[in-house]
Amino acid sequence: MCGQRPKAYSSWRQRGQAMVLTLLLGIATALMTLVLFNSGILANTKTRLQNAADAGAYSAGVLQARDHNFSAYLNRAMVANQVAVVQIASLKSYLEDAAATRKRMDGAVLSLEALLPDNKPEWEFAENLPIATTHSAFSAFAGPAVTGLDALIKAFEVAQQAHHVATAINMAQVADEAIKRNDPQAQLTSGAFLVGRTALQVQAWGNATRQHRANDPSAVADRFADVTVSSNSTDGFTRNRPSTPTARWRFTEVKPCKLLPNHAYSSTFFAFAHAGGSFLGSDKKRWLSLDATLGGGFATCTFWYPCWTGICYTTTSWPLIDDDIVGGSGGAVAGRSGGYSDDTGYRNNPAASDHYGAALISPLTFVPAKMRYEQGPGTSLDTAGGLQNYYRDARNPTITPADQTPERNGGAYAVTIEAERTGSTIHTSGKLLPGSDALRLQDGMRGDTLRTLAAAQSYFYRSKADGAGLTRAGWGRSDGKTEVANLFSPYWQARLSDRSVADRSASWAAQ
Repeated sequence: MCGQRPKAYSSWRQRGQAMVLTLLLGIATALMTLVLFNSGILANTKTRLQNAADAGAYSAGVLQARDHNFSAYLNRAMVANQVAVVQIASLKSYLEDAAATRKRMDGAVLSLEALLPDNKPEWEFAENLPIATTHSAFSAFAGPAVTGLDALIKAFEVAQQAHHVATAINMAQVADEAIKRNDPQAQLTSGAFLVGRTALQVQAWGNATRQHRANDPSAVADRFADVTVSSNSTDGFTRNRPSTPTARWRFTEVKPCKLLPNHAYSSTFFAFAHAGGSFLGSDKKRWLSLDATLGGGFATCTFWYPCWTGICYTTTSWPLIDDDIVGGSGGAVAGRSGGYSDDTGYRNNPAASDHYGAALISPLTFVPAKMRYEQGPGTSLDTAGGLQNYYRDARNPTITPADQTPERNGGAYAVTIEAERTGSTIHTSGKLLPGSDALRLQDGMRGDTLRTLAAAQSYFYRSKADGAGLTRAGWGRSDGKTEVANLFSPYWQARLSDRSVADRSASWAAQ
């Protein structure tokens, strides 16, 4: 048994070896725990920061869409007020014509003629209407009303421009506020990316729409004029007023004829012919109105007398016309003063308004209408009237995209923002164990800051029930036309969009 160690000695030499393995495993477990802890903290923070950035970008996109919709509503309001102006001018002209006609009804000849019919309730009804009073009151109201409407239209012009500029200025502030509401420890970066890439994109979005002239000869100005004079905007009374005044009679016996012993029968006919209309002048700076009325008719007496066949008849007729033949007339202008010098106006006026509702070419109203045309429309309701100077729309509204994807229909001007959260607000192991270099792991944040990008865009979308989507066919309207991005219809929406390679490159270069 010589040379063999005692059994107890062998056990003593192996004692404590398991402790080494346990310590190594513990260290590995601790490192794994720290890695998982850091990864979890960073992933959760990154997700929260990305959500906050998306909220900020989407808020900026919503702000853009609201600006476009605001301009669209104000464009519609301006069109409505322009239509109200021409309606006031139409009523002023119509009532002036009615008052002039009513005044002539009191003339000596017409007063005598009014006694001829046996049954004349329409004439008597017309005589009792307060036409002169109504005309006088409306004339006093028309001028200030048109001036007020034109001032309101100008205020809308200014509001459009001011709102657009304010939107561009406040976009970053709104995005930053949305970021902080979703993550109080995050913020919009205030470095080179904000004053570089984001600022350039906001400027590009701002330049995608612009103020256009509304009253020059350009095709873009015609867009506003076309909407204003459209038959969907103006009513039939404005474009063409073929109404006939109340007083009219026919086929009633003439009393003086009946007094003759050989009277057979007699009759009278008397009526008024009226025509009128309003339109936008050819220079787009005047609304013109003209109305004309001609009243007239005839009376006949038929007598019998003996002849070789037994009894023969002869008829005597005489005209029943106004004492100065032409009847009444009325006119109005809102805009540049001066004579009419225009009988069709702006080339895209509805055809029904040509020649002032055909007053100048109708054989029944030609004489009084021509006299009024030479006389002129009278004092302008507002010399600064007509279509006002400006309206907002897409920069090139006459260009139709190949299809209606968001990018091609206003959404090409996405705005990308960068959100950040500093390392001091992220509780990684390096922040929890500041004095332990042995167990502290680097979190890998460049510049000790966590950053992320988000982008959003505003786009025009007029949806259809058939679900055809963002295609030309899907956006086709019932009239066969395709409505593209514009600032007349408030169908602007916002959505998040992909961040481009250029955005990512700019973000990395700015850090």
